[in-house]
Amino acid sequence: MSVRLPSDLLRRSAEEGSRLLTLAYLDEISLAERRLADPQDSEALHDFRVGLRRLRSCTRAYRSQLKGSVTKKLRRRLRDLTLATNPGRDIEVQLEWLHRQVTRLGPGGTEGMAWLIGRLEGRKYESVDQVTAEIGQRFLKAAGKLRPTLGTFRMQVRTGKEPKPASFGEVTGQLVQSIAGELSECLEAVGSPEQVSEAHAARIRAKRLRYLLEPLSRRVAGAKPLVGRLKQLQDLLGQVHDMQVITQEIESSMTALARGAPDRPLAAKPGLEALLQLASQEAGDSFARFQTEWSHDRAARFWARVDEVARLLAGRTPAEGDSGLNTTIMPEGNGKPVSNGQRSRHGSPVYSHSVAGS
Repeated sequence: MSVRLPSDLLRRSAEEGSRLLTLAYLDEISLAERRLADPQDSEALHDFRVGLRRLRSCTRAYRSQLKGSVTKKLRRRLRDLTLATNPGRDIEVQLEWLHRQVTRLGPGGTEGMAWLIGRLEGRKYESVDQVTAEIGQRFLKAAGKLRPTLGTFRMQVRTGKEPKPASFGEVTGQLVQSIAGELSECLEAVGSPEQVSEAHAARIRAKRLRYLLEPLSRRVAGAKPLVGRLKQLQDLLGQVHDMQVITQEIESSMTALARGAPDRPLAAKPGLEALLQLASQEAGDSFARFQTEWSHDRAARFWARVDEVARLLAGRTPAEGDSGLNTTIMPEGNGKPVSNGQRSRHGSPVYSHSVAGS
């Protein structure tokens, strides 16, 4: 991630570490949001969308640790923001794929492709350009409510009788093992390209596991290669999904053509049929690569390495990473933590600590 985190992140408490990570993702999205207004920045919306997905994945994974800071209402706002960008993403992917097919089509296929591109470009204006104009403001409003709640959290002062609270590294290690188990089960269920829902479930778990490991890739030995493998898995299953979506779009266009769409060209059908065949071929090729790359032996080695990293996180703190985001626990008032007047069930005072970045 471009926003850096403190080098001792893994040793911090799970409550503090999860808030630092969430704040870092907010900073990342804010950087992308400032670029949305630039029509020349073709990557701004993509970076904004990816940042939202990472943020949502973080708040989902560390739900217990973020209790009191991230409300259900804020979660719904983040979900709605992410969903608002999805249709535009599908259209962008379809347009990129269509433009790459120019050299693969015969002389009689370009008219159908040009017609389909025109249909998608018209929808892109409605679902991407207009949404982009308002989505930045919606994010700023949500971030304005989220940041203050992440800035403080309650902690119990230990007197020696209570069990040591789990560190961010320990909690993350447990989450890695849990989500890896879910991903393994999902992948076992994907036996053919037609199993759309099963492949989608596997892709979502791969994304969640990747987002757990990404912030730690320079802090935990062995994490970075796992992130690369998970990205490859996402790409392969994502390609199968994208080809299924473009297939549905082509079939829908062919239906409109048969019904006499007012803007239809006279010779669009051969091009659409050729595109349909190319999409089906790419989906099959991507699924074949998925089966090869995630065969039993290769997958077994991957799961063994995931387990090693999870145990490393849960068992001991790895070597220091880069200096990271200048975000620390700041004392209140005269430099001492201030009790909020409450006491835990063990009789220890409960303090409110601040998470602040400079």
